[in-house]
Amino acid sequence: MKNLKRGTALMLAVGFAFSISTPVFATDIAENEETSTIVTPEVKEKKPLKAASNAVIAKTGLSFEIGTYSSPKAFVTINDNTNHPTFAFKNGYPNTTDAGNYSTVIVVNFDDGTSIELTANYTVNEAPPLATLKSTTPIIAQDSKPTPNQFVTAGDFVSLSFKYGAPSTKKTGTYTTTILATKNGVAEDLVVTFSVTDQTPPTIIGKNILPVIKKGGTLDYNMFVDITDNSGKYKVSYKPGHEADTSTLGYHEAIIIATDAAGNTQEATIPYEIVANGPTLKTPKINTTTSTASTVYGTTSPNVTVEMLDADGNTIASTYSDEKGNFTLKLKNPLKLDDEFSLIAYSPSSFTYSQVASYSYSEFKNTIRKMPAIVKKTETKPANTKEKSAKDTLPKTGDESSFPLAVTGLLLSSSAVIVLRKK
Repeated sequence: MKNLKRGTALMLAVGFAFSISTPVFATDIAENEETSTIVTPEVKEKKPLKAASNAVIAKTGLSFEIGTYSSPKAFVTINDNTNHPTFAFKNGYPNTTDAGNYSTVIVVNFDDGTSIELTANYTVNEAPPLATLKSTTPIIAQDSKPTPNQFVTAGDFVSLSFKYGAPSTKKTGTYTTTILATKNGVAEDLVVTFSVTDQTPPTIIGKNILPVIKKGGTLDYNMFVDITDNSGKYKVSYKPGHEADTSTLGYHEAIIIATDAAGNTQEATIPYEIVANGPTLKTPKINTTTSTASTVYGTTSPNVTVEMLDADGNTIASTYSDEKGNFTLKLKNPLKLDDEFSLIAYSPSSFTYSQVASYSYSEFKNTIRKMPAIVKKTETKPANTKEKSAKDTLPKTGDESSFPLAVTGLLLSSSAVIVLRKK
């Protein structure tokens, strides 16, 4: 029992000792914490710098098109954006609906709490026209289909149309029409004075014929072309330096000019041939003794072309004479009773020819007899074409087969000109 009391007393003594030391430990920790505290100095808030006096200024020379909307910023120039200026109209949105000179006040607020007011002067310009008349009177071609752009000049994105339909251009003269210009629902009428003029030149159609003229003769171009004009009035003349010249044998070309009342012109080239003023080659003569209905023999000048023509001027046969003037014509279709035909000799290279010799064939007597010379005032019909000679040819634009026909016509008529059908 004694030992139990002693043990209990010991435990109480230890517990008491421990309870007494504990507050002292806590106080030591608190003292250590207080000595390690960091003191932060007080920082004052930095205020923005005051905006410069010229940070924002009013623009000068401002102008707007009528009806244009612009923000307040459009009226000022920002030289310094440090204080983040903002803008507002002091008295509401300025007038831009009427043309004229105006001013408005812009309030400028800075982030430093200050503000300024700027007065900006500006001009509202009249709206540009949707379209304008041409600087000169429009000239429209007769019988053409005009377009509005021929009468006025349109602005950007402007549509043009004839208000009362496209004007007639059938007759020449001075007229008026109304052009309607539209853009974004806005429309304008423009009354235009214009002229309708004849701008169509005469038409010249060459006939498929070739004039053959005796040396020194006259070329009448009216015989070889058809000329028409929409006005019905025109005059014809030779182009200077290209007149018809009949003084030289051979192939030639002349140029004519047709001019109508409005001054429009059209040119045309007329080819023609000049031949000797009379026969110079020996007239072909048939050997009636040796000739038959299928083969005809004869003589003429040496190295020339000999052609045999029927009563209608068509070529029956063609050949060349040899160096002695002898020739032989072989007929595809033999001659029949009382067939009449003619012979002519010619040289296309020298444009010389012979007299025409006329014959008829009598089957009963099996002979060819010469007929008396025929004189009649008529133009011969076109001859059939044939292959060109390899040794004696016309210029490339000529027609060899038409040459004998031409000179035959010249010999059988009183005219100085004969008309040939060209190839």
